Amino acid sequence: MREYALYLFDFDNTLFDTRCGIEAILREALPVLGVEYGPDSFDECLGLTMDQVYDRYMGDDRSRYRDFERSFMSVVMSDAYLGAPPFPETACVLESLRVRGKRIGVVSGKKAYKIVNLLRANGLDGYPETVVGFDETERHKPFPDPILRGMSSFDVPRDETVYVGDSPNDALAAEAAGVDCVIVDRHNQLSVEGIECTCQVDSLDELILW
Repeated sequence: MREYALYLFDFDNTLFDTRCGIEAILREALPVLGVEYGPDSFDECLGLTMDQVYDRYMGDDRSRYRDFERSFMSVVMSDAYLGAPPFPETACVLESLRVRGKRIGVVSGKKAYKIVNLLRANGLDGYPETVVGFDETERHKPFPDPILRGMSSFDVPRDETVYVGDSPNDALAAEAAGVDCVIVDRHNQLSVEGIECTCQVDSLDELILW
């Protein structure tokens, strides 16, 4: 693992274990599509946007989209995310990067205020110098716009920047932004075959092994 000057992190299931909130969304929204939430549903939808989840099950049929969107967003706008913990290594890795003089940002599809609330509740809000959330860009991952927005807060070249995420959308967005990408796959939940990423790791700890 090489070192970088700027580390931009995805949030959900990268820095924080937000599985409980994502499961709550899927349990509420999938039945609208006639799909029962099951053991494989989380992995099938991991890292997908709302529209991608809909398209996965409904394809070009838009007849249930509005009802699905309403159910999906009702949980997104709720407090279901509260209580999500950081992964055990998150604080140590962020502190190690800061001590070594690295720049840190968060770029996520989650609303920025939720990210800030969770970081603050866990004493981690002092680490990211910028937080780019859902509302900061019109286009979202896998488009590069959120990462480019995050990079705009730093005077760091692309070849010294890495995006750390956990899904194919993260890898695609990083590639489109022209930066390296590290994919975290803690429980072998992600099939990385065919995913273009610079490096795959099992834990954030591996980011500081250089």
